[in-house]
Amino acid sequence: MLYFDTLETTAFWQQACPAEGLNPAAPHHAGTFSAPGGGYDEAFNEELAVLVRDGRKRGTTHMALEFERRALSLREIGHYWIVTTTDGTPFCIVRITNVSIVPYEDVTPEFAASEGEGDLSLAFWQGAHIDYFKDQCRQWGYEWQDSQPVVCESFELIYRP
Repeated sequence: MLYFDTLETTAFWQQACPAEGLNPAAPHHAGTFSAPGGGYDEAFNEELAVLVRDGRKRGTTHMALEFERRALSLREIGHYWIVTTTDGTPFCIVRITNVSIVPYEDVTPEFAASEGEGDLSLAFWQGAHIDYFKDQCRQWGYEWQDSQPVVCESFELIYRP
């Protein structure tokens, strides 16, 4: 994940608040789904942003260890996320509706489908995430286990200009 605090993301937030009746002081941040070099390229980040904008993607998963290692706070229910492209361009805004930490092996088929990718199956979700998570563990000097905790975030699309 890359986070952006730029004039462009601030202007985007200020434009969305009156348009959607949002409190400008509400907790929000701007960022991508994944950081470059983490196994995903810019085109993939843009593809995910389009899935969100089009209403198909309503969830995402990160390793809990990523938040720990980067000293990042978890998003909370009611927080807003300005989804950006890899270069920081604001794309749309979502509101977090649920955050749960579960072992990778316990992610449900329903949550997997909410990620909006591939054929929406749990098998596709597992295949799409396992190499990325294993690679992160390798980079950080951890051994991957299927019991590794992951953060499952659900969200709803709030604003797309």
